[in-house]
Amino acid sequence: MLTSAQDLLHDPELALDPICRELVPVLLAPSSQSSAGFPYLHRPAFTRLRDWVPHILSSGPKVLKALQRIESRIAQLPESERAKLTNASRVVRQVVNTAAITAPSTLWLLRFVLSALSEEGICQRLLDGEVISPSSCPPLRAEELRIDLNLLLSRSYVIRSGDGVRIGENSTARRVIGELKPLPKHIPAALTEPWKRAFSSAGGSAEESALLLEVAANPPTISNREAGRWAALPEEIEIGWRLVPMVLGLWASGRLSELLARDQVSEGSLIPSNPQLDRAARELLQAAGSLDEHGVWTSVGRRLMSRGVGSFGIIEAYHPYMNQLREVLRQGRGAVHVQRASNITASQEANRKTFTAANDALDRFCAATGFRYQVFIEHAIGRGEATRQRFERNSKDWVHYFGADLEDAAIDAALIEREAGNLPSEMRFVRKADIGQAKLLIEAIEAADLPTEGAVMLVGNGFHEVRGQSDEHMVEIFAAYERAGILLLFTEESALSVDDLLETAWNTYHAGFRYVHERSGQGLRPALPAAPSTMGRPLPASWTEVATRAGYVRAAEFCSKSRTIHPYPTANGHNPSISHNHFFVPARIANRLGLTS
Repeated sequence: MLTSAQDLLHDPELALDPICRELVPVLLAPSSQSSAGFPYLHRPAFTRLRDWVPHILSSGPKVLKALQRIESRIAQLPESERAKLTNASRVVRQVVNTAAITAPSTLWLLRFVLSALSEEGICQRLLDGEVISPSSCPPLRAEELRIDLNLLLSRSYVIRSGDGVRIGENSTARRVIGELKPLPKHIPAALTEPWKRAFSSAGGSAEESALLLEVAANPPTISNREAGRWAALPEEIEIGWRLVPMVLGLWASGRLSELLARDQVSEGSLIPSNPQLDRAARELLQAAGSLDEHGVWTSVGRRLMSRGVGSFGIIEAYHPYMNQLREVLRQGRGAVHVQRASNITASQEANRKTFTAANDALDRFCAATGFRYQVFIEHAIGRGEATRQRFERNSKDWVHYFGADLEDAAIDAALIEREAGNLPSEMRFVRKADIGQAKLLIEAIEAADLPTEGAVMLVGNGFHEVRGQSDEHMVEIFAAYERAGILLLFTEESALSVDDLLETAWNTYHAGFRYVHERSGQGLRPALPAAPSTMGRPLPASWTEVATRAGYVRAAEFCSKSRTIHPYPTANGHNPSISHNHFFVPARIANRLGLTS
């Protein structure tokens, strides 16, 4: 019988398990609870967990299994002793569950980046000990190369050296940069649609099946990791590259819910029409830790399948850049462009909760101030999820609804939702509406003989899509909406510095999220003024800074944010949230309502 938590350190069975040996000190370290009631580790404990307990892909289920073993011992402790360990145990489980969702899409990107850099000779130069400066690698364009090198920097494969980078002084970095060779030319970056057809009842063509079999078969076995390193191994990057489009294809086929409802994914149940490809797909899911050796869904596998699709889809939509990465490095991004048709539904899934928070805030704002609006606008509309929620809450005759988007595919998807009765029957749509050109939307509202003054515009991750934005240009854009009297309610993922990305490791998917937006010329910003970076360029002005400079008042009481990136309180108080719901009111309206920032 255990009498003290410290007895766990001397438990002979736990001592035989290498994961348990590392987890026990993490659980015994001090932990606390935030004012909101969420448990957190202190920095030393999180650092030990991050660096010494591998927890992505197939390592995730192993950590949770070891955690369960320790928890069975904790259950034998007196209640006063158990309480000390409960918070830490919850945080460990959350970190593992988070990594199941955040890691694969960044691994997918890393595979393409390393392939292109290998073909361009950059990887060999790093292995030879060179310092690679983006401005000294002609004919590669400095700004494009810098984006790729920053991804390697944020994932701990290279380190800063003057105005360039050099290879990290560890075996993991050398293995990743040396072993991941160029991808075969005949394998396209976009594999979601072939996987979708493979999982359908009819199956795909013989040519597609052969291609998918080449991608999925014989997934690599994870090698031993260098102690004290959280960076992904080459085998993990390879598995992530194979996994992401397969998961998206399975989800797009419409069969995912049916398969998750089963206790076991038995032989022939994934791709009945092709036993060989079915076996390869199941082996890949096992290599990724989503299925166990008996074909049973693991807890992290279920989480990945049910909650990872949104982030996977958002990042995989940038496959045109991955397909032409060498051309981008040499000639610039040019005409490469992401068509949002491929990730409209994924974006919808990712934004659903934040739209609920924003609509809640609007209701509270109206109740608290007496504010009323005649016009509700959803920009970057996708399928119109924000409008659907608003219409469901408030289908009053006096509200006029507008949907706007630059992409025809988004408007077409919203029209289908309107025909299905999910959106207001009188809802108007504005096509070719660049969110960076307020005039297009304003003219459409005025043409309908409706006022823009006091209109409400809700945007889900749309303002960052303004290309080539400077701080000054963003202020001008916001000022145009402010002059029209439009309230701005918008969600944006926070821009994180390289320092933050290294510190938080797999606790967010922002390394990949930042990469695809930089690669395509879009601009992420921090929600609030950011701490200076020691590893990369300074971040741009925050959304709050550019909006207030444009004449808006930040209605702080009605803003909200998601969890912070570090699961511990930082020494300097800098702990950005993953995303923010912003609520900005034109100054003259704010003054009339008695609002202060």
